[in-house]
Amino acid sequence: MARRIFFAAAFLCIGMPFAGADGGYQALLDEAIGNIEWEFEKEWAFTETSLSEGQLFVGRFDPRLEDDEQWTLLSVDGKEPTDKQRRKYLHNKDEHRGDADDDDNRVTAIVEPDSLELVEETDEHWLFTFVPAEDQEAFMTSVDAKIRIVKDGRYVDSLEMRNFQDIKPGFGTKITKFQMRLTFGPALDAGPIVPKSMDVHVTGRALLFISFDDTEVTKYSDFEYAGN
Repeated sequence: MARRIFFAAAFLCIGMPFAGADGGYQALLDEAIGNIEWEFEKEWAFTETSLSEGQLFVGRFDPRLEDDEQWTLLSVDGKEPTDKQRRKYLHNKDEHRGDADDDDNRVTAIVEPDSLELVEETDEHWLFTFVPAEDQEAFMTSVDAKIRIVKDGRYVDSLEMRNFQDIKPGFGTKITKFQMRLTFGPALDAGPIVPKSMDVHVTGRALLFISFDDTEVTKYSDFEYAGN
């Protein structure tokens, strides 16, 4: 499912420790992540709108249906999907079923230990900057990253990363633009906090002459409680 893309956007391993300079941010982050319902599809039906490889897909998920009927492809680029498109869509959903078991750990792992800094506090939120936890120094030193935690409900409502200079992760590869934004919020008024959107845009050049310009967008909407 698209949550695979949602968290693959972070492309980071799980289990990284996290701490603020005063030790207090650890508990705040743990609480903010713990207040997000990562396995929301167990009790919630929803619409998923995703832009991938230049095509716009709209699908509906309903956990009350049988496993092989839970996903329905509603449209592709605003048109009725073909049988081939439906088969491919369902195959992709089935292939990546259960990929996001460690989503909460992966969000924690995005932050380099001891790098969190509070840059803004209002009545509504805390805003922190952080250094992305990535093996390649070229990435860590070329990206600005922010995470915002809402005070009412104490949950992460956005995480953003964008480069301020070219990223050169390896020989012959240059990333000229990297932007990622994840958002979270209530499924409904007074409902659980769930992933709401993912937006990733990467442009650059590989092997000196192969250019790439990739955009992945996923949004969740029209939530309906489907539990007992």
